[in-house]
Amino acid sequence: MFKRTLICLLVMSIPSVTLADAIIPEHGKYTTAYQSDWSKLPTGDITGKRDLSNIQFKEVIGEESRIKFANQDTVHLKDIHYKLRWNNPTDKYNNTLIFIANVKKVILENIDIINLDPDYKAYHSILIEGADEVIVRNCYFAGTVQSYHLRMEGCGDILIENVEIAGIQYDNRPTHRLGGGIFINNGASGRGGINNTGLRAEHPRLPGWQVIQNCYIHDNSQDDDHRRNQDGILIHAPSHGLLFNTVVENWLRPSGDSAFDLGFRRVEPEYQDRTFRVERNVIRNCTFLKTPGHGTGPNTLLLANNILINCTVGDYHGGGGDNRYVHNTFIYDLNQAPEALRQLALRGSQGFSCLWNFKGRTFYHNNLVYRPAGNFFMFYMNDQGDPRKYRQVYADNNVYAIAPLDSAYLRSANDGLKLQTFEDWQKDTAQDTESQLVEPSMVPFVSYASGDFDLTHNPWPGVAPLHDKKVEGVLLAVYQDFKGTPRDKKHPTVGAFEAPVKR
Repeated sequence: MFKRTLICLLVMSIPSVTLADAIIPEHGKYTTAYQSDWSKLPTGDITGKRDLSNIQFKEVIGEESRIKFANQDTVHLKDIHYKLRWNNPTDKYNNTLIFIANVKKVILENIDIINLDPDYKAYHSILIEGADEVIVRNCYFAGTVQSYHLRMEGCGDILIENVEIAGIQYDNRPTHRLGGGIFINNGASGRGGINNTGLRAEHPRLPGWQVIQNCYIHDNSQDDDHRRNQDGILIHAPSHGLLFNTVVENWLRPSGDSAFDLGFRRVEPEYQDRTFRVERNVIRNCTFLKTPGHGTGPNTLLLANNILINCTVGDYHGGGGDNRYVHNTFIYDLNQAPEALRQLALRGSQGFSCLWNFKGRTFYHNNLVYRPAGNFFMFYMNDQGDPRKYRQVYADNNVYAIAPLDSAYLRSANDGLKLQTFEDWQKDTAQDTESQLVEPSMVPFVSYASGDFDLTHNPWPGVAPLHDKKVEGVLLAVYQDFKGTPRDKKHPTVGAFEAPVKR
C-alpha cells in the first residue's frame, strides 16, 4: 500500500496554518508561512486538501453561470460552489467560468468548482488577464479543462495558497482525467500573442513577487488521446518569488506532462535578474520536472529541500540563467508507487536527468540520489545542440546510492552509451570530485518502506559543505532542512533531511 511521504512525522502536531498570508517582497522571507516552524507545518497534501463534506454545491450550466469583470479597481469573489456542465463546444473565453481582465486587485477565496464533463468542454476554471495584484486562497478545482484550471496572464504580484486541484475518475479505470493545474504566464518571446510576447492580455503588468504555497495538485493520468502537454504548475518566465510546500503526485504522461515546468523565457531587460526559489515541495510519481527557457539572464532558479519520487528532470534551459539543485532527495523506486499506477509510473522513473536542447548551466550540490535496483541512467542527451553539452552540468558534494554501481551514467542519442561508470564521468568532466557513489544499503533511512526518507545518522560527514552562496547579490542560503532543522555548520547531511548529530 502506498504510504505518503513524511505525513506520519508532520501531522503529529497540526498547527493553525496561516490562511490569510501576504507576500513579503524580500528574499529569504517571502511569506509568514515560509518563516514559520517547518517542523509543525504539514505537507501540501494536507494544507491544500479541501474538505468538501459540508459544502452545498449548486449544479449549474456554464453558459448560464459565467462570471466576468473588466476594468475595475477591485474584484472580490468568494463562497462559490458549483458542479458544472457546458452545453456548447469548447471555446477559450466562452467556456471559462470566471474571466477577469484589467483589474487592479483580485481576491478569490472559498471557491469550489467541479467540472462534471469528462470531455474537456471547460477551457479554464478561472482566467485572469492583467492585474496589479492577485490573491487566490482556499479553493478547490476538479475535473477536465482544455487548458488550465487557474491561469494568470500578465499579472503583477501573485499569491496562491491552500488550493487543491484534483483529477476525477470518470470511468472504472484506475486513472483520472484533469487538465492543467496552475499557469502563470509572464510571456515567452517568439510564441505569438500580442506583439509576439506570448501574452494575450491587452493590459499586461510586469511580474512582481509571485508565491505559490501550501497547495495540492494530483491525479492526471488519462486523457482522450489529444496530447495537451499540461503541467501541474507552469510558469513562463518566473519572477522573484517562491514555490513552497506544495505536493504534486500521480502526474503522468501522456495526459499530464510535468509536475513543475519552470523556465526563464523572456529576453527583454525588464524581465532579467530574477531569483525564484523552489523549496520544501514533494513531487511523487510524476513523469517530469522540466526547466526550459532561453532568455538572456542573469536569472537563478534555486531548488532546495525538495523530495522527488519517481520523477525525471527534463533540462533544456539556455543562457537565461542558472539552475541550482541543493539539498534535495531523489528517490527512484516503483515500490514507492501505488500498484494501480506502477506501469504508468515507469515512464517517470528510468533516469535522473534528460539534457535536451540544453545550453545553460545546472548545478547539483549536496543532493542524495537513491536507486535501490533496476536499470537506470544518470543523464541522457538527445541529438539537439552541442554533443558536449553535458559539460555544462556542474556537480559536487553529492551522494549517489545507485544499484548496480556500473550503470549507464551518460547515454547519447548520437553516440549510444557515452560514459558507463561514475569514474568515467569524473574523469571526463572533472565534476563530482568530492561526491560519493555508495551501495543503496548504506543509506540509513528512518523507515524507507513507510515513505519516511529522514536519516538516522550521517554516514558521510565532510561530503557536503554548508550552502550559503550569493549569486547576483541574492543569498541562496540553505541553512535548514525539510523539517526546519538547522543545518550542521561544518558537515551538513546530503539530501533534504539533516541527520541528528551523534553525541
